[in-house]
Amino acid sequence: MSSKNLCYLLLSIVVSFLMMVPSAVAAQTTTPGLVRVELANQVDSLGFTVIGNYQLVDQSTGKLIMKLEPGEKWLVTLQNGRIALAGQRGKNGIYKGPVSVQAQTFQASILSGNGDLVDNSYAGELSVINSDGRVLPLEQAQAGITFKGSKGIVNLSEGGSLNLLSLTSNAGTTRYRGDLEFRVDGGKLTAINELNIEDYLCGVVPSEAIPSWPGEALKAQAVAARNYALQKVETSRGDRANLGSNQYDQVYGGYDAETEATNKAVKDTSGIVMMSQGSLVTAFFHCSSGGFTENSEDVWLNPLPYIKSKTDPYDKNDKYYNWQVTYSNEQLAALMTQAGYPIKEVTDIEIEERTSSDARVKDLTVTGVGATGKSEKIELCNADKVRIALGLKSSLFVLDKNYNKDKSLASVKITGRGYGHGLGMSQYGAYGMASQGYNYQDILKYYYSGVTLTSQYGRSSSLR
Repeated sequence: MSSKNLCYLLLSIVVSFLMMVPSAVAAQTTTPGLVRVELANQVDSLGFTVIGNYQLVDQSTGKLIMKLEPGEKWLVTLQNGRIALAGQRGKNGIYKGPVSVQAQTFQASILSGNGDLVDNSYAGELSVINSDGRVLPLEQAQAGITFKGSKGIVNLSEGGSLNLLSLTSNAGTTRYRGDLEFRVDGGKLTAINELNIEDYLCGVVPSEAIPSWPGEALKAQAVAARNYALQKVETSRGDRANLGSNQYDQVYGGYDAETEATNKAVKDTSGIVMMSQGSLVTAFFHCSSGGFTENSEDVWLNPLPYIKSKTDPYDKNDKYYNWQVTYSNEQLAALMTQAGYPIKEVTDIEIEERTSSDARVKDLTVTGVGATGKSEKIELCNADKVRIALGLKSSLFVLDKNYNKDKSLASVKITGRGYGHGLGMSQYGAYGMASQGYNYQDILKYYYSGVTLTSQYGRSSSLR
């Protein structure tokens, strides 16, 4: 339904007659699904406060514990393997758990002129035409508006205001949208943030990209991050969480990370995903390609038709494009031991094979003396293993070996380019392309071979 079409709310409006209009993005996409993001695990205590309307629910029984007061500080600890909650105003309780802090929101159903239900949107995605004829986001026009629905009279300023959670851990305090779940895992506390995927992306894009970058680069990041998250939701069904909040998935900084520019990039691409052969693309991305991206099978194991090696002339940057590190023999031995290959001394290190781009090291052999004094030969068999074992920014490098007078290996100077695994989109490459006038569709189709872009999370026809 177009944002120009006027619709009537299924609810009656008490104060003034308003016609509800889905905002442009809401009109083009379906209601987003939920993602579960692990914010903390294996901890002894956590704290939280809320802004807005929240309630505590014991998920083991489904019963409401209480409605939470905004600003009240709560401490979450463990007591005999159960979740202990203590509020600063003397409220407390012990629960088997999980215990969730749930936002109290409402949804508005919209009828067309002929009475058909045409949309079922979150209030935050709606706009209103007020009695002055002005179009306003619903959340900006809430004062004095009430609805009569199946649950009785609802004050819009209560049901539609911004709800935020503040979680306090040893890492500090961060605000988040959505709900918060506390559960016991392995005798310790875990905290999980559950929220709709578009709100989640608002906390990812500014954490993974630089908000001052061109808007088209930010849009490309938003689509890639959306694809990645949706794929993780599919592959993690039944797990306690779909995603972590660090670089092992996507860095997620919550509400505190959000900026106007990155939120706009998420909104402008809402529901848009990349597809390949009828399926969602697993949209790997990395910081800097160093001039070359790779085939997925060269860096990991499985080939993917859309993750292909190519030159990347757009990636040049001052921060990560060139780097150098020197390791002594002792440091190399320590790195190998830390990677699970215990050796006391390195006698040689050799590049055996490079990737199809002839840029990254795909196969590296390290020879040394093991803990028992016997000779050991360690073979690192894909580009990512090489990068991680040696603690390098990337596996795109050359070696310069230095020897002692007795011809034993003294040190190795490693000169390289790029940062990350080199698969899919280079974030600095996206910045370079956007700076040269390419749009986000161009960027994504360059880094992900043969993909199509579709709206409504893959349920519509191709955009281009």
